[in-house]
Amino acid sequence: MKSRHFLRAAFLAALGLAAVLFSGCKTDDELSARPWNTPKSWENGLPASMTEGR
Repeated sequence: MKSRHFLRAAFLAALGLAAVLFSGCKTDDELSARPWNTPKSWENGLPASMTEGR
């Protein structure tokens, strides 16, 4: 009797793990307005106005 409960619990755990591993949030239909790998505005270095007077 105990082995039957263990097998059922192991099967449900494996099924839950498979559901988590094979599920996702993003689909191919969604198009982003801005790609993820483009640099942000603060990643481009110093602003041009900081070195104009020198």
